[in-house]
Amino acid sequence: MALILGVVGAVIVISLSDWVLFGVLFHDRYDQTPELWRAIPEGKKIAGSMVFAVMGTVAYFAAARWLNVSGLSASLTFAAFMWLAASLPQTVTNTLYLRYSPVLVVSHSIGWLARLLIAATAYALVAR
Repeated sequence: MALILGVVGAVIVISLSDWVLFGVLFHDRYDQTPELWRAIPEGKKIAGSMVFAVMGTVAYFAAARWLNVSGLSASLTFAAFMWLAASLPQTVTNTLYLRYSPVLVVSHSIGWLARLLIAATAYALVAR
């Protein structure tokens, strides 16, 4: 039950961090390249993003448990390595093919790091 509450709590905080990093700080930069963004209602995009937040958090919890990660420091370190191994390279690689503002590359990269650090913190709090 604690793990489920950890996932739910993490996803709530992730949604807030996404809102700040993707919806508030540099929102005007998305308007510079409207041809890149899908014309889907914003609510559907947010819902899809939250589905992936749940999947990512559950995957983080499963990987951390499988690797016997324990404690906040180890959990945060594991999250940082996951970000360096997967999220950061994928985000930067996308920018080699897509023409959008470099500020969005930074914002998205930080957003993915925030998601992982939030999941890592939640995991450390509930997996004692």
